[in-house]
Amino acid sequence: MFYKWLILLFALGVVTSGGLQANSAPEIDNSIWAQVLDQYVDEQGYVDYQLLHKNRIPLDQYVSAIGANGPETSPAQFPTDSHKLAYYINAYNALVFKGVLDRGPEQKSVWSGLISGLNFFVRMKIKVDGNKTNLKDLEDDIVRKQFGDPRIHAALNCASIGCPRLIKQPYQAELLDQQLQTAMIEFLNGSQHIQLDTAKKQVRISMIFDWFEEDFIDYEKAQGNTEGSKNHRLIDYINRFRSPADQIPTDFKVRILDYDKRINSRAF
Repeated sequence: MFYKWLILLFALGVVTSGGLQANSAPEIDNSIWAQVLDQYVDEQGYVDYQLLHKNRIPLDQYVSAIGANGPETSPAQFPTDSHKLAYYINAYNALVFKGVLDRGPEQKSVWSGLISGLNFFVRMKIKVDGNKTNLKDLEDDIVRKQFGDPRIHAALNCASIGCPRLIKQPYQAELLDQQLQTAMIEFLNGSQHIQLDTAKKQVRISMIFDWFEEDFIDYEKAQGNTEGSKNHRLIDYINRFRSPADQIPTDFKVRILDYDKRINSRAF
């Protein structure tokens, strides 16, 4: 009887040279995500959701792999924080794509509804690393809480024109620091997200700094910057990514820009 049971286990593929073990999830193939980004995202970060909707099989394959595999289920595949963080950023952005497509694809805004963004970012269920969650919890409880790097706010893309530009390549562990640095520099040097008014001695900044203010303030405190107001420290953070000639005076008043919640569609 034992031998019949053992033969059955071999047939099911759960016996290896190391003994009896469960099948591990397949490694995530980021080349699939790279193909999707390259084919459907333009240089401005706008997405051809209509065309992607017609050929969503590669995206669905990638999302399926994300749902089954990750740092918790397959820790050996994610040996460093850079591997983990790159995984979560790619997962978030790919799942946003899926959410847009599942809505039609969405043509106006993922923020629509009685409570702005609730349906898309909270009520829409996703699967990551074997766990059911939602986009808000993925961002807040994992990406923000576990890694404490405000530069992720220049990398996570919420399918809106007000977001930082979506790049055409996956985030990679070996290049992650450089990719995050480049993304934040671009985000904080364009006129869309940072607007100076020297006559009024004020700077208008992206609403991302309002939504996630504590991330930027906590970072500055960790660097020993505890002097001045919170606005002072927000400007200090922004200045880290601007050239010496483009530094914002720390006595400027800070105002928050309206967030453009229209869909970041290439057909917009």
